Amino acid sequence: MLTDKFLRLQSVFFRLLGLELLQHQDVSHRYPRRTICCILSVASFLPLTMAFGIRNIHDVEQLTDSLCSVLVDLLALCKIGCFLWQYKDFRSLIHRFHIILQREIQWTVGQLIISKLNRRDQFVSALYSNCFVAAGLSACLMSPLSMWVSYHRSGQPQPDLPFPSVYPWDNTHILNYLISYMWNVCAALGVALPTVCVDTLFSSLTHNLSALFKISQHKMLNFKGRSPRETHENLVHVFQLYDECLDLGHSLNGYFRPLIFAQFVASSLHLCVLCYQLSANLLQPAMLFYAAFTAAILGQVSIYCFCGSSVNTESQRFGQAIYESHWTSLMEENSQLVRSLKIAMMRARRGCPIDGYFFEANRQTLVMVRIKPRK
Repeated sequence: MLTDKFLRLQSVFFRLLGLELLQHQDVSHRYPRRTICCILSVASFLPLTMAFGIRNIHDVEQLTDSLCSVLVDLLALCKIGCFLWQYKDFRSLIHRFHIILQREIQWTVGQLIISKLNRRDQFVSALYSNCFVAAGLSACLMSPLSMWVSYHRSGQPQPDLPFPSVYPWDNTHILNYLISYMWNVCAALGVALPTVCVDTLFSSLTHNLSALFKISQHKMLNFKGRSPRETHENLVHVFQLYDECLDLGHSLNGYFRPLIFAQFVASSLHLCVLCYQLSANLLQPAMLFYAAFTAAILGQVSIYCFCGSSVNTESQRFGQAIYESHWTSLMEENSQLVRSLKIAMMRARRGCPIDGYFFEANRQTLVMVRIKPRK
């Protein structure tokens, strides 16, 4: 029985979105209306934000504020759109993970490794989702707080909405304001839910892929059998497992590559805009939202970088496991297996990189700032 931590939190998020992840579920789309409403809430709100930016194109603060909101909406639509476009492929990939994990968890060491990595994934996913939800809540609560402050200062509440947008009605009327406010809240939910779903799914799959690479390393270190035949069979099994891991990594990278590219491009623009907004709203109530939102953006980039780096590192460590194994005893027993080990070490050096077309998603991408030398 596979650990109950496998896609536990992710399944809850996707059910809220109206989708199922696992193949053994009887219905692939439990509540498709939820997915449609989520997309429409973001797509219908996006023109209002763009109109706000066009109206305030000469106001840098308002323009950057609208740009930040537009980027969030576009990125959320990109993620949910790519996932729905490849929905069957994602479910098939998850099913392949489930089959291999179910097989390897029968081994005691494999069970310990898979359980440990899945517990870590659930912790990271829960921390990330809480951070993203905190950013959304701070945005929705910032408007009532600003109205309360303006009411105590001037005696008249000034209508204020969570996100920059324009409407074809007057929001000074309480009913119109409530409609606009609920539209903002629905748009925030429509952005947060698919974003958390896709990002935490990437975290879970990469953690489990790292677990499978760790299992292949451990089996490589202990491939020595009681007879040459058993040793040969053990090596064949180890190489097959490593090949399955590389195939899973290639498929995962192919499905997530456009999302990683969009994530890094949007996050780079986000951080530039947010740095300006933080400096412009210093010691203002809005600073709480921008600080939480900056933490959420950094969390997004960190998930892709650290998880991608972990997969590539664990895949490369397979070569070190070959070197540290009892390969010397094979030199007299079977020289062909020794050549196979050399080829496997050469392949392991390439690793299993997770990239976004033009760059790898790793720790160096996250922390390295390259400065061109002056001539």
